[in-house]
Amino acid sequence: MILSLINRAVRWNRRRRRTTILAFFAVILAVLPVIACGSSQPAQTTDKNALLVVTTTALLADLVRNVGGDLVEVTPLVPPGTEVHSFQSTPADSVAISRAALVVSNGGELDEFLDPLIQGSIADSAVWAVAAAQLLDQDETDPHFWQNPLFTVKYVAEIRDGLTAADPENTAAYEENFNSYKDELTKLDFDIASTLDTVDPALRHLITFHDAFGHFARRYDWEITAFSASDGSEVSPGAVVEILEKVRDQGIPAVFAEPQFRADVLENTAQEAGVEVGLIYSDVLDGEVTSYIDMMLFNAKSLARYLR
Repeated sequence: MILSLINRAVRWNRRRRRTTILAFFAVILAVLPVIACGSSQPAQTTDKNALLVVTTTALLADLVRNVGGDLVEVTPLVPPGTEVHSFQSTPADSVAISRAALVVSNGGELDEFLDPLIQGSIADSAVWAVAAAQLLDQDETDPHFWQNPLFTVKYVAEIRDGLTAADPENTAAYEENFNSYKDELTKLDFDIASTLDTVDPALRHLITFHDAFGHFARRYDWEITAFSASDGSEVSPGAVVEILEKVRDQGIPAVFAEPQFRADVLENTAQEAGVEVGLIYSDVLDGEVTSYIDMMLFNAKSLARYLR
């Protein structure tokens, strides 16, 4: 009889264990769809109902803020003060992209290396705007189209369209902000031209480390000589010799360096040629210049100051 009781107790414990295990898996199966559904849907807005936007660069983030105003919260993947070509993404960047309602990239050689990250992370419901979409066919080698403020108007038009697609309820506000900022960019173009007009035409020659100012040169009729390619790659000895010859032959009083690049070669060349080194910005915002308009005005004033 004792053995019979023991066997009954063992069978009862086994049944209870099986019931507990089955109940556990039933809970897991019920919860999994909720977890999966939650992870596939981006936040897209903040607690304050601002639209979440991710840009590849800080400069693009500034343009988005001017069009989006208080309706957007913008995060650049490449932090201010960081050169885009040296940027290394992290898992946090993928998360930020997955939560965004709008992703804005420049396009072209500037940030196309981030395309796979965006493609693999962006939500199905999100919008991806390429700011230079209207301009890429014009120049496949120099993606720094914003160096011409009139091209920047095309950038902000693409941004406006992206914001409108992601948030159609606020179309009127985005259109109003776009028109207001477009007027500022038109004035910026005039102010730059007026500042550069103070430079002797014979000295309108920008000599710099980084070949990122071609669109600027064509807009304002300047000559450009750069030590390196548009991605800031290494400087060849032949380029140094060429720069020295140009500086000496043309009597150029200054050459220009950017804060994100080591300018040892440029500074040594300038010292050998007996000229000054001025500061100029191409695509990096920092504590000295915090907006696109500030950057462009800073550059014009720096050129005018050093080349008079």
